[in-house]
Amino acid sequence: MSKLPAGNYGIILTPFSNDGELDLKGLSAELEYAIAKKLHGAVVLGSNGEGPFLTAAEKAAVIKRAGEVCKGRIALVAGAITVGTREALEYAGLAKAAGFDSLLTALPVYFNLDFEDVKRHYAYLAEHAGIEITFYHVPACSGLVLRPEQVAEVVSIPGVDSIKLTVMNREFISKTIELCWGLNCQFFIGTGLLAYEAMKLDAKGPFCPMCLIAPDDFRAMFNFISEKKWREAFELQEKIRLGGVALFAGVEADYESMKNGFMAICNAPFHSEVTSHTRAAHQLVKEALRLKGIPITNNVRLPYQRADEKKSAWVKKVLTDFGWL
Repeated sequence: MSKLPAGNYGIILTPFSNDGELDLKGLSAELEYAIAKKLHGAVVLGSNGEGPFLTAAEKAAVIKRAGEVCKGRIALVAGAITVGTREALEYAGLAKAAGFDSLLTALPVYFNLDFEDVKRHYAYLAEHAGIEITFYHVPACSGLVLRPEQVAEVVSIPGVDSIKLTVMNREFISKTIELCWGLNCQFFIGTGLLAYEAMKLDAKGPFCPMCLIAPDDFRAMFNFISEKKWREAFELQEKIRLGGVALFAGVEADYESMKNGFMAICNAPFHSEVTSHTRAAHQLVKEALRLKGIPITNNVRLPYQRADEKKSAWVKKVLTDFGWL
């Protein structure tokens, strides 16, 4: 049974100093902010947390500091986005020792992976990690393409007690949630932009950096959904969607047009092929957190670049227009 409570989980953006070194003081400030804003959980070393771009020593330092700061005040999830099982197991040991509740693990494709290889990876982790395993299915980043039936089969492995599903397609989401009913699994949606739709189908909440950018709106939406006040919840979701799509796009355009384009993609018939990788947006999210007053820089790891003045001005406009600044 999952230890993760239902609710809003903020993806912590790993902060760096002006000379590019890990900023543990900034990390502590982000975590304290998540706790102060009454988020239900915090995720370190996720995709937007630049987990794949940190060294092993840096990842260990992030896990250690997060455990020291939070001390049971918020559910903690550690990301382990690794191409091999043994490396993921090492991070599981670090997370367990630091008092984390779960290990969020994706399996990026280098050599081809058969589905039996995928199941073997998660079964081994579930048996030996000593900590709950959260299956992170994010095909547009990992390249691991599974059908809803296969996702449900991974979640049925004993010890894989939760899932973060990051697929921008409502047909895939609804089918997967339906198949996971009765599997004793906490189902989380990997985007706050579709949280309302997923939670109406029994998802337990979003794992998303938007939970840090608009924590009050997410808390209110979660409460409305819990109380089955669907109209009020949908109105907040539409606000979050308008602002979130604009923020992640990083280009100045009409809010409604961008949101409608996003929803057209999400409502399209599902195709199993991954046609392109997700465009990085962590530079924009990090700039948003900096503008909100969290004491971090907007530096990111190469090969990416931090938000320039034009993008920073756009981020500030979005935050201002939606009352998030």
